Amino acid sequence: MIVSVVLFISCLLASSQGGVGVVPPEGGHIAKGRFVIPAGDHLVRIAEEKGAWLTVGDSTELVIDGNLRLEGNGFRSCDVIKVTGSNVTIRGKGAIVGDRWTHQGEEGEWGMGVRLHGATDVTVKDLTIADCWGDCIYVGGNSSKVTIDGCVLRGSRRQGISITKAGDVTISDCQIADISGTNPQYGIDIEPNRNCSVNDVLIENVDVVNCEGGIRALVPKAGIGNSEIGTVVIRRCQVSAKSRYPVHFSVVKTGTVEGCTIEATNERPCINANHVENLKVCDNTLNVDTKLLASIKNKLRKWVGRKNAVIRVANGSAEGVKNNKIVKS
Repeated sequence: MIVSVVLFISCLLASSQGGVGVVPPEGGHIAKGRFVIPAGDHLVRIAEEKGAWLTVGDSTELVIDGNLRLEGNGFRSCDVIKVTGSNVTIRGKGAIVGDRWTHQGEEGEWGMGVRLHGATDVTVKDLTIADCWGDCIYVGGNSSKVTIDGCVLRGSRRQGISITKAGDVTISDCQIADISGTNPQYGIDIEPNRNCSVNDVLIENVDVVNCEGGIRALVPKAGIGNSEIGTVVIRRCQVSAKSRYPVHFSVVKTGTVEGCTIEATNERPCINANHVENLKVCDNTLNVDTKLLASIKNKLRKWVGRKNAVIRVANGSAEGVKNNKIVKS
């Protein structure tokens, strides 16, 4: 049984360091200490549009061992947890569960499980984040030195992870599944906002399954608005997609896909690279059944610069496409 939200929050967020960092009953702001959310199911409430249940500031460790379940609301945009500080770790055995299935409106797509905004030196580790109205994790606001490790991200409407303005981001050993509902619907989407940049992203040992799209790094509208993407490396990942590209690069300075297993699960190439200055696609295993391969080839007739039917390279050199194994079934 879940008691009142006010009572729960007042008991929940007690610092383990002698009461440092008092949190008001409605949530609020924590900083400079270690805070523990105990095991059990806990209902949390966000009070206003663009609000957050909890904002995390500098020098903070937040251990989430319980399940935070967002009470349904009608807001277009809100965050369960918003990180604005530096030197922050959020970890635990618990979960953050959004209001996708209890949401009271139909508008908006920005209900986030965890939002990083201008945050530096942040680690999000070992959590499950699920069923958000928008993204499981959003990295923006010029955040840097971000590590997302060992997380399970599933069932959200818009993205598993979005990166819109950030540098030095590592995503490792995560499982991302069942992202579908409102565009873009990718497991990981690196897509800078207007006049913003994203650089130095490493995606390693990540599984993306049963999402509409796999992993994407794309400057919207081919670079209009002075947005840019620097270096993106995808290494030793397993990726598939229900309806969109498993891997998609568009207007990227340096893009690498190396040692991955990629499934051709629809009539699109496994890898689509367009306007990539320095492209490296090597030592990957590309699985495709024979009937699907024939359909992909047929759709590729009007495309130019392709390396083969399951790797499309356009508006750039394919010299870095080497040693990829196509497995037909």
